[in-house]
Amino acid sequence: MKFHRIILLIIAIGLFSSTLFAQEAQSDYEIQQTFKEQYTDYEQQLDNISSPDSAEKLIESIKEFDQNYSEHKELLNKALYPDTYEEQMENLKKSSVHTLNKVETITKQQKKLNKLENQLASYEQNLSQLDQQTDSLKTAIRQSTESEKELSNMVREYRQSLEKRDELILTFIDSMVVTYQNMNLDALQEIEDYDKRSRIKTNDALKLIHDISEENIQILQRNASNLQLDDYMRMAEVNYQFQAMWNRLGDKIHEVYEGDNADMLAENINTNLTEWNNLLQTNTVDAVKDYFAQQGIKTTSFESANEFNTALHSYLDRKIKESRDNRSEANYSDLQRFKEFWDRVEVQWTSNLAHANVLSRDQTSELNQKVDEWTQIAQPRSNNILVYLLGGSVLLAVALGVMLIREKKNGGSA
Repeated sequence: MKFHRIILLIIAIGLFSSTLFAQEAQSDYEIQQTFKEQYTDYEQQLDNISSPDSAEKLIESIKEFDQNYSEHKELLNKALYPDTYEEQMENLKKSSVHTLNKVETITKQQKKLNKLENQLASYEQNLSQLDQQTDSLKTAIRQSTESEKELSNMVREYRQSLEKRDELILTFIDSMVVTYQNMNLDALQEIEDYDKRSRIKTNDALKLIHDISEENIQILQRNASNLQLDDYMRMAEVNYQFQAMWNRLGDKIHEVYEGDNADMLAENINTNLTEWNNLLQTNTVDAVKDYFAQQGIKTTSFESANEFNTALHSYLDRKIKESRDNRSEANYSDLQRFKEFWDRVEVQWTSNLAHANVLSRDQTSELNQKVDEWTQIAQPRSNNILVYLLGGSVLLAVALGVMLIREKKNGGSA
């Protein structure tokens, strides 16, 4: 009987041990499976993160996940072989930090795009208003039956509206440079991959740049009779800044605003800039001719930038020779009229004339030497004689004064 009880006790102990072993084995298996499932879930969440806040919360959750399972790393190493628990967790943490950096970059770029879209909408609206205003003024000038004074006021108002338009374009250029210099194209691609609606389809910068280039050509083609040299010098600066912006950022703008007609728009912009340069040069030369005619500066005729440079050299050479042969009031008056023009070239227009491809800086420097030479020898002889007489009078007065002082001293001594 005792033997029978002993046998039953041994069997019971064996069954209990087997149950404990089975429970422990089941617990280890569940730990391994649960870890793998949660790990996979974290990887999926990282792929779908859309905001920095969500990424930061997920990073904190991954830290807790590591804390909960780090005590089982020996057990998990067996299930993860040939990888290890520490390697897996390190990869997960690195992925979470990379995701946070990515969504922060995307968020910043998205804000830039939103700001740019609002700016573009504003530029489009303001340019449209200015274009309507200038078109109305142009029509009114063409149809005007008003007095010469009224017509002159309308032309002046028209030119002022063009000046405002140029100022707006320069502001637009500054905005494009600031926006696109630091724009991350990889981040923009990630934005588009994340949300197809994020790429700007309306208020397109590429389209706006294209439209500005075409409108500037139309202004130069249709309004030459109402514009003056001052206007073209201002336009030369706008042209230079606009082209510099396009040369520097055109490829990036093209890539950011990729669309069905993006290639065509970019090609048209390049073509328009070439035509814009040619028209600006031609119109500027014509404006100089008009200015010279109004001021009575009689150079030889010129129809191009090269001929203009040649005409100026010829004019200055002739005037210098006249001054050497016979300094006269007429020659001196010619110098004063020409200096009014040339002083503005030196002070204001050297860069503008270079930007308009009318006179390079080197050409201006060469001409400036001749202007200086003319200035030095152009003083009329009559004026020089007066200077000499005045100087002689002063010297005579000084000599007489010295003599009187000596006589007084001598008289005192006696």
